[in-house]
Amino acid sequence: MIRILLSIAFIILFSCSSAFAQTSRDVVPLSHQAFLFEDSKGDAQLNLSSGFESLLENYEFAPLTGSTNLGYKQMPHWVLTEVPAVAKKGKWWLEYGYPLMDSINVFVATKDQGWQLIGSTGDIQPFHTRQYFSPRFYFKLPNEATHILIRLQTLGSMQLPLRLLSDQYLDSHSNMEQFLYGLFFGALLIMIFYNLFIYAMSLDRAHLYYVSLIAAITIFMSAVTGYGAIYMWPKHVDWVNQHIQPMSVGLCLLFVVLFSRRVLAIQSFNKILDKLLLIQGWLSVGLVVGGAALPYRVMAQATAIWPIVVVVTIVYSGFLAFKLRQQGSFLFLLAWGSGLFGALLFSAQMQGWIPNNFITQNSLKLGIILNVTFLSFSLVTNIQKLRQEKANLEKEAKENYQLALVDALTGVPNRRAFDERLEVELERCRRDKTNIALLMIDVDFFKNFNDSYGHQQGDDTLIRVALIMRNCLRRPTDMLFRYGGEEFSVILADTDHEGALNTANRIMEAIQGLCIPHKDSPFKQVTVSIGLAVAENANINSEEFIQFADEALYKAKGEGRNQVVYEDCGQSAVVNIGKYFKNTPKDTV
Repeated sequence: MIRILLSIAFIILFSCSSAFAQTSRDVVPLSHQAFLFEDSKGDAQLNLSSGFESLLENYEFAPLTGSTNLGYKQMPHWVLTEVPAVAKKGKWWLEYGYPLMDSINVFVATKDQGWQLIGSTGDIQPFHTRQYFSPRFYFKLPNEATHILIRLQTLGSMQLPLRLLSDQYLDSHSNMEQFLYGLFFGALLIMIFYNLFIYAMSLDRAHLYYVSLIAAITIFMSAVTGYGAIYMWPKHVDWVNQHIQPMSVGLCLLFVVLFSRRVLAIQSFNKILDKLLLIQGWLSVGLVVGGAALPYRVMAQATAIWPIVVVVTIVYSGFLAFKLRQQGSFLFLLAWGSGLFGALLFSAQMQGWIPNNFITQNSLKLGIILNVTFLSFSLVTNIQKLRQEKANLEKEAKENYQLALVDALTGVPNRRAFDERLEVELERCRRDKTNIALLMIDVDFFKNFNDSYGHQQGDDTLIRVALIMRNCLRRPTDMLFRYGGEEFSVILADTDHEGALNTANRIMEAIQGLCIPHKDSPFKQVTVSIGLAVAENANINSEEFIQFADEALYKAKGEGRNQVVYEDCGQSAVVNIGKYFKNTPKDTV
């Protein structure tokens, strides 16, 4: 329900901004009657003692026709225009509507005096240089002004959104704009905290990646709308505005890749595509590092082009998943298809390839709204999928319990299931001539734990330990069993000693990560000891196999516990590889 309400809020926000964007009699566009001079050498010094006509004659001013977006041009541009008659009465403001302009100087001419500088600011200048509290740039016009001359220079896209606003209209326009953007960023923050809560409850990394993605999007939108310079980094405008865009874009793309690989399980149906996405994720990290170290003029083109490359790959991944009829893939495809379309329009508009209008200006915002909305519903589908999987597991557990194959406390297979499975896996590995590994796991000082904390707390601890150990197993064929009491076992078919050691170490680290207090243990927290045996080609019977693993476990306990001891079933030597696990905190709160 929360996701639906936020989605509706996003759509209403965009609709309101669309209606608000329309002009009125208090708004006078200037672009259609302006003249433009492109200083290709970057050193032109206009004679500001000359009048309007002289400037047109002496310099290469040309009527500004067509698009007001000139693309990425770093040389200075001069705009010359006449103040319309309607703006010569009352109080009027000149608005330059692109918040990412690095430097903007405004001169006005009157009948009695020559050109006078009335404002000098830019997004890399301190915020106090602005005449009006807004991410856009506003300059108050003298009543006697007849002409306006503007000098613009930036390392980004050169855009010319110029218009005059009446004093009354500017106040209402600014208030409404800040209100709408407040809704926009507020909705993003709600999505962040809501999904962070979902992640804390489910520990599903898809939600963590989604939260990180929205956070990066929020930072990026704060930069491109200019609100970041007002509220987030007002004292560091110069450095941040030079570096924040490529850094935030790189972070967005990194979490896009991680989220997509997780939700679509791309590795399960296309390993080459999965590796390609991993490479793109690392290159996106490079964009973050490059954005922090290099000036924006070096990173500008990469910041504009690289997102399209990554999102095209993501859309293709969603298309393949949709063909395979993966649950939630259609919403995922809609989300990134909308995001790609908005990004393409915005990038083309920034490059100056298409006209600068309301649709192209807001294409990225609309794409983000649709993207976040559809991804939110996609995550709902993912949650439903997890719930269905949980329901299926519960049903399977219930059936197994009726057959006395599941431990009632921990929910994992019991000793009877272990005996049957071990015989089956030994036979299969002997037939396939592959290795098999067996882990015997014992919770250290568990009797003391029960005596100190009670049997109910002991049961809860066994449940948590079993759950975390099951999560440490990577393959469907890896099986965890409750062997008896506080002892567990793991069968790892088709596994050599190196893979088995990795699994054992992963289990120990995960259990230590639970940080369950145990005051009667020398480690001050719940730990386990693990005995490990590996049989080459499974050339061993089950009783001998269990005996080797048990002997390794007894040696691990005898040498101080909280460690792994490995024993090769073909040799008598025992190798202790778990000493470093003794370096645990002396106390855990």
